[in-house]
Amino acid sequence: MKKETPKIPEVLEEKSLQSVLFEEDRELVRSSIYQEDLSDSNLQKLILSKCIVTRCSFPRSHMVKADFTDVRFVNCDFSNVDLSESLFHRVEFIDCKFIGSQFTNAHLSHTTFTNCVLNVSNFIDVTLKGTQFSCSSLKQVNVAHAKVKQLILDKCDIDDCSFHETSLNGVDISTCTYNSFQASQDILSGLIVSKEQAIGFARLLGLTVKEEM
Repeated sequence: MKKETPKIPEVLEEKSLQSVLFEEDRELVRSSIYQEDLSDSNLQKLILSKCIVTRCSFPRSHMVKADFTDVRFVNCDFSNVDLSESLFHRVEFIDCKFIGSQFTNAHLSHTTFTNCVLNVSNFIDVTLKGTQFSCSSLKQVNVAHAKVKQLILDKCDIDDCSFHETSLNGVDISTCTYNSFQASQDILSGLIVSKEQAIGFARLLGLTVKEEM
């Protein structure tokens, strides 16, 4: 699958999310949005298309059923935001925070997270298609009942990350770091690991690894 990046025009109009906060149709297109605080806001069914959002804060906001297409978020805070049932297509998150965020029943396609913090977030019944996490922290992230296709984890901290009822076939974690990794044995088939990681997984499977004398 060829990676697709956001298709954003070079010229954008400066707009404010506050302007649509109390509108029935919360939609902004071809917009540049900069440095807004929308903590504890109701942004349900927010639609952003062909936008760049920079230095905006959304902690504890309600973003259920949002729709993001061709959007780049830079240095934004989504901590404890409910993004359940939201759609992400050709979206980039750069230097963003998602601590304790909810992605239940969300659909992510061609979406990238770079230098992001997603600790203690939940990805339950989610679709991850062509999704990439790079140089990001995913400590204690919970992934369950997820549909995964071409998921990329590159140089991420996945310590105490848990995977349940989620196929990891073809997923490469060889560049990732962790002290513990939670996954049932039946979903480990096809997981790509480094030689050092393979020893830890052998012990997870109940094997005794004999050290060379």
